[in-house]
Amino acid sequence: MIKSIIKSFMVTVGIAALLLPLLPGAAPAAAAADDCQSEIAQARKPRPSGAYGQDGTYTKFDYSNMPDPKETIFVCVNNQFLVTDVQVQVENGFSLIPMRALLEALQADVAWDGDTRTVTAKLHDQTIRLQVDNANATVNGRTVPLDVPARMKDGRVLVPTRFVSEQLGSAVVWQPGDKAIMVYKPVPSEVTVQAIQTETSRTDDYQYGNYFSIAHRYFLNTMNGIVLIEDIGDQGLRVQEFTSAFEKTGERTVPKRLPQFGGVHYGEDGYFYVVTGQSNMEEDKDKAVYSIVKYDGSWNEAGRIDIADVYVSEPFDAGNLTMDSHGGKLAVYSTRQRYLTPDDGKRHQSNITFLVDMKQMTILYKGGQWPLNHVSHSFAAYVRFDGDRIVYADHGDAYPRSIVVQTEENGRIASELDILKFPGAIGDNYTGAHLGGLEVAADNYLVAGSSVSLTEQYGTNKTNNVYLGVIPKQAKDGKDVKVLWLTHHAAASGINISETHLVKINDDKFVLLWNEKQGKPSNLFYAVIDGSGKLQRQPAQLRDVPSPGHIAPLVSGSDVIWYQNTSWSTNDPDMTMIYKLHID
Repeated sequence: MIKSIIKSFMVTVGIAALLLPLLPGAAPAAAAADDCQSEIAQARKPRPSGAYGQDGTYTKFDYSNMPDPKETIFVCVNNQFLVTDVQVQVENGFSLIPMRALLEALQADVAWDGDTRTVTAKLHDQTIRLQVDNANATVNGRTVPLDVPARMKDGRVLVPTRFVSEQLGSAVVWQPGDKAIMVYKPVPSEVTVQAIQTETSRTDDYQYGNYFSIAHRYFLNTMNGIVLIEDIGDQGLRVQEFTSAFEKTGERTVPKRLPQFGGVHYGEDGYFYVVTGQSNMEEDKDKAVYSIVKYDGSWNEAGRIDIADVYVSEPFDAGNLTMDSHGGKLAVYSTRQRYLTPDDGKRHQSNITFLVDMKQMTILYKGGQWPLNHVSHSFAAYVRFDGDRIVYADHGDAYPRSIVVQTEENGRIASELDILKFPGAIGDNYTGAHLGGLEVAADNYLVAGSSVSLTEQYGTNKTNNVYLGVIPKQAKDGKDVKVLWLTHHAAASGINISETHLVKINDDKFVLLWNEKQGKPSNLFYAVIDGSGKLQRQPAQLRDVPSPGHIAPLVSGSDVIWYQNTSWSTNDPDMTMIYKLHID
């Protein structure tokens, strides 16, 4: 059951009602899609005005008895689109939607008594009875008044959706900008859900095929609360501020120094560091390709570094960007497209590193043509400080062709260790693997991700399994590295896992989240491990909970926090669902 009360709804149209066919087998069609908003957008497309017949005559279609698709209210259950044979109706400010489609999506049992015109819905320990035109319902034998009575329309029974859904443990949210009713089924006991009304970007943004991509959303703990930062294109960065209870306290737009967004970091000094970039296809060594801007807690600029002459034609190319800070140093780690290589006429891709003096806002190191920790191609790049030591993890497909972890001490690379070595030749640009995180434990470094089998049907087998690499801090060669597999899907299962998150609770407790897809819908799983990689909580499915998407989850005490927003509206603040996974 949902543990927290879903609150802060802004409902301009009340949510009500369901539909039940009078006769068995006459249920309306119900269709499901992982992306409900895509289905809604398709349903709102203009209808054809007519069609030509085989004899060449044109027939004009008559839509006078059909609702306007632009004004139609649509329904989603856990982001799955419901299609019914009766459109959503509105009575006295409450919406009426087809009951059987919704209840079947909620996996409730439904019965109809034609003599008394009564609908009975059962789910777990809840039983609801509603009679047509009766202003009262019964819940487990208790009489409860309804905002809108059950109604009969076109041979169907309509009953209040919000009432039925919430009585069965689900939450209902009205998305005014999209004219969509979002129903959220109960989630596992270790997860709490909170609805907040705020502007947020869509969260189905995880893009990692052969290579990763830049994150455009950041959730950050600060000294003053929680900050949500999102790239909104030419407008700049949307910065929203919240209390720890997700009560909104402020919002502002911050312009970007350069047009391409790279990432944001909140340092231990209480300042924000924003990285932006721009193309340099002309290979001008004097052109600023990167900019790192320092902001105070009120988002006043407190310093800036513009970086040129680093052998970059396209920043952030075919990979991500991560940052970390320690002892007054900021490490910025990303990927780039290099200058044109005369030998083969190609622009190759590799990693790039910057070290910054945070107080003085000066460059301590910038990786040019050949950074100290050179990886080519680097399809994902992570950096963490371990005291004064810097730890890098890359998804390399050429030099080296592996998931590789390097450490840097006193300005030199002290170790380079392969975690997974990939078959194939240099330049294949395919590994079948993903890199989803790097963290520092008390005695080890941990990396996590997913990969196809590196021995069975390599190159044709598309099934992924989740791996965890455990690297002792004093490891000198690959023999010291342990690789643990948290899933064991058969090659024929076709399960795809690309989205993984490694979340640090403390030095000896980590959470690994991953999203499994086998057709539709996808399923979120998690496990808890200690600093040696030992499982503290066996892998478990978080049924009906969406994955974080391309954002690093927030950690607050023992809670891992992320959010979901599927709205396509850009004009109205819509409901955003905050998910909190509690780790004992």
